[in-house]
Amino acid sequence: MVTQNETYTSSVVPYSPDILDDLPIDDQLAVEFFATARCASFKQAARGLNVPVVGLRKRLEKLEEHIGAPVFVYKHNKLALTRTGERVSHYLCQLFGPDGLGKSGEKEVPRLTIAITEPVLNDIVNRDLVAYVRDHAEMQLEIHSECTTQMLSECEVDVGIALVNPDDKGALDRHPTYRFERLGRIGHALFISSRYSRSVTLPVESLDLHNFMLVVPWDEEILAGSRKWASIMAEHQGGTTRVKSYNLSRGLVVGGACIGVLPDYSRKLERNILPVPGFLDDLEKKDVYLVIKTKLVRNPQVLEIRRLIKKSFFDKKDWLVR
Repeated sequence: MVTQNETYTSSVVPYSPDILDDLPIDDQLAVEFFATARCASFKQAARGLNVPVVGLRKRLEKLEEHIGAPVFVYKHNKLALTRTGERVSHYLCQLFGPDGLGKSGEKEVPRLTIAITEPVLNDIVNRDLVAYVRDHAEMQLEIHSECTTQMLSECEVDVGIALVNPDDKGALDRHPTYRFERLGRIGHALFISSRYSRSVTLPVESLDLHNFMLVVPWDEEILAGSRKWASIMAEHQGGTTRVKSYNLSRGLVVGGACIGVLPDYSRKLERNILPVPGFLDDLEKKDVYLVIKTKLVRNPQVLEIRRLIKKSFFDKKDWLVR
């Protein structure tokens, strides 16, 4: 294989029809050859096929050793087929079909629907989930930023993370097609940016809140059952902003001079916010459950996602209420 610092200049490529007719290529190597040619990159081809890049390169190098000439060369910092490579490509198209792989080598594309409620998606599993998607370019994923009761009832979710009221004893029994695994508990509280209110001037009565814009959470279920919040909203004479985006909701609290409901671990993410105590004492913490469709509990992709979610929660264990 010609490296990036070498130039392949020969106008006559060693070629033998007998060698091509006896190429040691199976379906997998053909897939890897065509993926590398399409991507013009060993790494991206390996990601797309979910195979180690080292193994992919070794198999292609063995192919080149058999032929006796390079099939890929670096041109302008990307891979391109050499003349030999183009002849190999033409030969393989005839052998495996015009799309580069015959029906016998076609693979079923893994498909998963993942539903992870905010704030868990953004704050806890975001980084590990991004890494998973990057390393599994061969999959078809559908990712939602909520995991609602309706979605579970209609079996739309393969893997999810849902917030459940601990007093709702029948919440899990209502979804017999899923397996639930408790990951921890998240509480919520009112917060305000320290830039707009120092600790000595924090609101202490409902009347004090009238001077501030109140941000209604992205998920109103978070405040379900809180009589204090219902009373605050009924008496509030100031402005309100209803936000369906968790990131925007947090942004309004951090930089928008607003008071809003955020997870109680939020000071670990934003040091310039202060909790506003005394207003949501009756707000119950929510249990966080990993939800997996029962028929998929042994699916390799699902097991890997479960593993990364458990890792994410372990890494943030000091954020959660046990």
